[in-house]
Amino acid sequence: MISPAADTIILAALGYLAGSIPVGYLIAHSKGVRIRKIGSGNIGATNAIRALGTGWGVFTGILDALKGALPALAAAYLSACPGVVGAAAVLGHIFSPWLRFNGGKGVATTLGVFLVLTPFPALAAIGIWIILFLTTGYVSLASILSIASLWTGILVASGSSPEISRLASAAGCAFLILFAHRSNIFRLVMGKEKRSSLWERIWKPEN
Repeated sequence: MISPAADTIILAALGYLAGSIPVGYLIAHSKGVRIRKIGSGNIGATNAIRALGTGWGVFTGILDALKGALPALAAAYLSACPGVVGAAAVLGHIFSPWLRFNGGKGVATTLGVFLVLTPFPALAAIGIWIILFLTTGYVSLASILSIASLWTGILVASGSSPEISRLASAAGCAFLILFAHRSNIFRLVMGKEKRSSLWERIWKPEN
């Protein structure tokens, strides 16, 4: 490779392309399902669960996470800046050129990135997501607050010598996810956001 800076630019471009692969759309399309015409129209795991069932939805979420984890891992291995490369993958997921720059919300991809970069804060964020989802039923609220907690988790885990690039990457990803959830935030404020059908099945199982 040429230099760490050049490596980072090249890998960030590749990370963006990897992140832009519309996994949920492709899985749904292979099954004859038009996922963008169902529910929220999103291609991420939550709407995939609604459109394809829990199994395929979870599988979509895992693949979306890998879209962030693998580029970040490659960048770390090649001594590039994994935070920048991971953020590029999240950017690609949210603004996919294959879907006219209208992709997913970026939560699973962000968690994939930080499970590589800072595993313990990422695991804490996943725990926060689970708790908020189970207590409120709002996927959007759980997603926004869990990703927002990453920055604090990284800062605490870093102690007296925080790595600025990872903090900046966490802040950048949080901003992207806030932007992707702007309509959800409006509905939450207005009291019009719908609770997850999966949450309703958990707490109100059918007889």
